Amino acid sequence: MSKVEISVIIPTYNSLDLLRRTLVCLEKQAPNPHFFQTLVVDDCSTDGTSEFLRSYRGDLTLDTVIFQQNQGRAATRNAGVGRAESDLLLFIDGDMEFDTNLVAGHLSKHTDEEDQVVLGKVIYDRSLPYRSWQRYLETRGANKLLPGTPLPGRYFLSGHVSMPKSIFDEAGGFDESFRAHGGEDLDLGMKIVSHGGKIIYVPELEMRHLHIRKLSDVLSMSRRYGRESVPVLIDKHPELITQLKLDWFDKSKTLGLFRRFLLSQPVYWLVLTVGLILNRLRAPAILYDYLLFRNYYRGYREVVDLGGRTSVRPFRW
Repeated sequence: MSKVEISVIIPTYNSLDLLRRTLVCLEKQAPNPHFFQTLVVDDCSTDGTSEFLRSYRGDLTLDTVIFQQNQGRAATRNAGVGRAESDLLLFIDGDMEFDTNLVAGHLSKHTDEEDQVVLGKVIYDRSLPYRSWQRYLETRGANKLLPGTPLPGRYFLSGHVSMPKSIFDEAGGFDESFRAHGGEDLDLGMKIVSHGGKIIYVPELEMRHLHIRKLSDVLSMSRRYGRESVPVLIDKHPELITQLKLDWFDKSKTLGLFRRFLLSQPVYWLVLTVGLILNRLRAPAILYDYLLFRNYYRGYREVVDLGGRTSVRPFRW
């Protein structure tokens, strides 16, 4: 086999039907699916994913890693990098659809002499529910900045991003101690930037998410993120205290008391009720900003106020 030009790394866990659709998109890549390697890492799925991967006879140059125990997103992606045959990596989630030029498009962004991390755009299938939540997600992070603008590390997301393996290795890869959703991405982004790496947003490279979580599930995950990931992130990257607004109360006494009132249980339940009602229609972005912040801040305070960290439970996607 001739050397592949880019390795596509896909973690998966109990989402075989969606993974099939992602692999079909890869099979249709122009000019053919043989210029890239496809690596699927199965995180101990119980829905027949491993059997499907072992019996795959399609057009892809497919390599697989199958975990015997669930280890989480960071470990699956690191394992994929460990099997990569190319010096260029493309991370995508196993629940995406995209056009026939996606992989070649990423490859074209790495022809310059300057090494860079290329963050693509993610939208949501319009047939999915929770359209207000979809609109919110599609306007956050890198979407707030002009294309090509160097991104801060906290905007890094691993669901649709490419980079030279040298940048990944220099940053130390994903920290597998993060088991709650989200911490490993933010950490790697911060490490990339601190090592002099450049992250750019290229929205013409677009993928479509095939599912979306309920708002109640997202808020529960946000609470766990604050409890289990944020304290570790602050230890590693103290500048995140300000970037994550964890110093929000460090103002005048009057303003601090007012902000504490805004995060009180009665106000939270009122905003949450409104959010759940408007979630299928249209809700202002500030409503979601509030709900997410309140949950991860509260989770973080649960740990800080106890003077230590909670134990890390086995992660489930």
